Amino acid sequence: MRFSIYLNPQTRGAHDDVENIQTVARQAIEATQAGFAGVTLTEHHFSNYNTYGNPFLFASYLYPQVPPETMFALSCAVPPLWNPMRLAQNINLLDILTKGHLITGFAAGGSPLEYSGVGRDPSIRQDENVKTIEIVEKVLARKPGDAPFEWETAVEHGVVHTRLMPGSYTESGPKFARATQSNEGATQTGLKGWYLFTGREAPEAFGDRFAAYESALRQSDLDDSAVEHRLDWSFVQKQVYLADSVEEALADIHPILDELAENQKKAFAPVRNVGGADTMKTVLRVSASDHEAFIREALIVGDPDTFADQIRQYEAVGVRHLSLVFNWGFMGAAKSERSLRLFIDHVLPQFRNAAVPA
Repeated sequence: MRFSIYLNPQTRGAHDDVENIQTVARQAIEATQAGFAGVTLTEHHFSNYNTYGNPFLFASYLYPQVPPETMFALSCAVPPLWNPMRLAQNINLLDILTKGHLITGFAAGGSPLEYSGVGRDPSIRQDENVKTIEIVEKVLARKPGDAPFEWETAVEHGVVHTRLMPGSYTESGPKFARATQSNEGATQTGLKGWYLFTGREAPEAFGDRFAAYESALRQSDLDDSAVEHRLDWSFVQKQVYLADSVEEALADIHPILDELAENQKKAFAPVRNVGGADTMKTVLRVSASDHEAFIREALIVGDPDTFADQIRQYEAVGVRHLSLVFNWGFMGAAKSERSLRLFIDHVLPQFRNAAVPA
């Protein structure tokens, strides 16, 4: 089992922003120096559901401050919110800056506020997600002497006459992942030879999903080494909270969930006068307003001993990698730092035997 630290601090307003960003940056450095294998970043805008906004820029700031073998994962970039040429450039540049230690995950997103803010129509987001990814793949694959490449999305179009700059870090190009919470999606991801990002369910949900993913990977054109790398770096995402006792952890978590639930309603609810907003299903799968379900599916919570036991439940169903969100739900620096410290001191040493291949 390996671990990544997932940075997704919620913000109450501008007065929180500076401290939030400084806190999660410090925690990413602390965690990776202690033995975490990776850093996971996400993309949210306008909704208070994430403070830093731009995962590419934040990753480029963090990489020089963490161990050089640290893998960065974007979970996820939202292609329909991007100009596809700018998205491709950002992927290649960050891949170069991290010396190939980057996996860019893609998903269509689930917040009408975010689509409204950047002037996109959420009702066609799934089609635009597929279209934008295809455009990115094609421009990344361009070779010298290729004919001009004409592309078009629902909001813009262009013609590329030269190569994309910068080029890829490696001849094989950057690494991609898909975020999905279905077995069918996992199978499609494996057949494509991509990494799999999933989460927000109880451990037993993942056994069939990872089996379907692995089976599909082995049907792809990848060699055994590449298959193993994808299995090692595909992950399950969980929000976490540790305290000195289970009772203390549960007592602390309920007011945090109450405040998170209120923000989720605002961040992911339909928006008046935004066409297609009512067609969006939440990406959260389970709401913090249902404490019991959220604790059962989205969270790992408890003291270090019960926490380690829960991690072993994920190991038992074939999960090799957990991406853990320590700072979430407006808990701020003190609570999230204490939770992270308990994990580093008492849980992480129990799982240090797993090799972390380059």
